[in-house]
Amino acid sequence: MRTSHVTRKDGLQSSEFVYRSLKEQIISGALAPDMRLIELAIAAEFGVSRTPVREALKRLAVENLVLADPARGMVVHAPDAREIEDVFIVREALDGLAARLAAHRITPSELARLRVVVDAMEQAISDGRREQVVVANTHFHDVIYAAAGNEMLERLGRDLRDFVRRFTTLPFASSERVDHVLNEHRDIVTALENHDPEVAEAAARAHLAAAREYVVRMQLQEFEKALA
Repeated sequence: MRTSHVTRKDGLQSSEFVYRSLKEQIISGALAPDMRLIELAIAAEFGVSRTPVREALKRLAVENLVLADPARGMVVHAPDAREIEDVFIVREALDGLAARLAAHRITPSELARLRVVVDAMEQAISDGRREQVVVANTHFHDVIYAAAGNEMLERLGRDLRDFVRRFTTLPFASSERVDHVLNEHRDIVTALENHDPEVAEAAARAHLAAAREYVVRMQLQEFEKALA
């Protein structure tokens, strides 16, 4: 377990600190799927008692990021291809709705932010800075959800975003797929600039459908390798 990159901040409650740190490590992949999480070891790593660790693990279990294994105790949840596909299907519908609403409501400043994000992603791709590509991708979708102006939709999207973030690095390992992602983002921005809800929704859904197909295919290939 790697915690050296996380620095504890004064005033942050122990359970909240442990929860945020573990969650970020799971989402980033620092804590690998199916990895065993031992309360005593985590407590020692963070310099806290077992109580805040237990509370943090309960919260992560509710978010389906960890689960209780009958034989090994708490482990990092390792979703199968079917579960990943199910989440992407729901995200596809939500992203489509967010783009539709944003086409009506997006402001000039939000459109300007999207253009900046797309330009930043293009530059990061050119420079080979994969982490910055991932960050730009996250910001792109966050701007659209905010522009949609629907708090319930934004909350639902945020709940699924953390799950999807565990797999968003996969497409950016492929130069071919990352170029497609950039072009798909441009298509969405063009539709939003034209304030065309039909085209915006279709472009957003097509983008997520392509991401789903790619990620699920990669997961199945990894599973086949493990069986070989």
